[in-house]
Amino acid sequence: MDTTTVTLPKSCTQIQLECPQSIAAKTPIESILKFPALKQWLDLLDIQVTRAEAIKAAGHVEVRQSKVVVDKITIQSVDEFRPGKIGFLKFVADATHYPEEKKVPGVVFLRGGAVAMLLILRTPSSLVYQQKQPMTSFEDTDYVVLTEQPRLAVPDFGLCELPAGMLDDSTGEFSGTAAREIQEETGLVVRPEDLIDLTPPDSEIAGSFGGLRGLYPSAGGCDEFIRLFACEKRVSEKELDELRGRLGGLRDDGEFITLRLVRLCDLWKQCRDMNATAAAYLWDRHLSKK
Repeated sequence: MDTTTVTLPKSCTQIQLECPQSIAAKTPIESILKFPALKQWLDLLDIQVTRAEAIKAAGHVEVRQSKVVVDKITIQSVDEFRPGKIGFLKFVADATHYPEEKKVPGVVFLRGGAVAMLLILRTPSSLVYQQKQPMTSFEDTDYVVLTEQPRLAVPDFGLCELPAGMLDDSTGEFSGTAAREIQEETGLVVRPEDLIDLTPPDSEIAGSFGGLRGLYPSAGGCDEFIRLFACEKRVSEKELDELRGRLGGLRDDGEFITLRLVRLCDLWKQCRDMNATAAAYLWDRHLSKK
């Protein structure tokens, strides 16, 4: 077992990191520690620990003084997209909740952030254009682009979802990643500046602490956060018809995507993707502020 000690800079917390030699032989601990998702996880843990210590020091009786202490992290598996680029990391954290001094579930699957896009296509006959006023997602009869592709984790050989993709760790830039994913998966060109961020850092759903990263679809065991975007794009009736059933995605990367068009008012009952449900709701919230 290869081991090292990680020190969190703000709280000065020390955590022992263990990695089986069978994993370290292929992916050394030094490389694992450079994985952006792990670095971000450690940074956020540091912030949480520092915040808990500050609350305790201030003696706020109205705030429950709880804290989780992580003593050790044991790496269980590492998946690389290509040599030297980690895609997924799974570990078990030895974590204790105080003041009860009870263990908390510590299985963590790291994959980092992602983006998803609510892409609304409007033709010249659109009721929104004819009435010259926005419509809620339950009234809007214009179409939303969905991607149908195999999802073995479910498993479903043709699951419909909003166009989505993993965040580019090299830039950390959300809107550019969203625009690129739209083009890769649908063939449609959208400018980053035309995207509406439905989950901005200063969003009202950020809570009292602010700094929203995104929405967490499976926080019980995974760090993944989703940033949701929306875009209205004008297309002709001919362009709309050409999109139906179009093949998309990067075949060499194992993406076998077929495009589906669903009316926005029917999205909630024709798509089991939680991103789609959340995006439709936040789209309505966005319209209500206009």
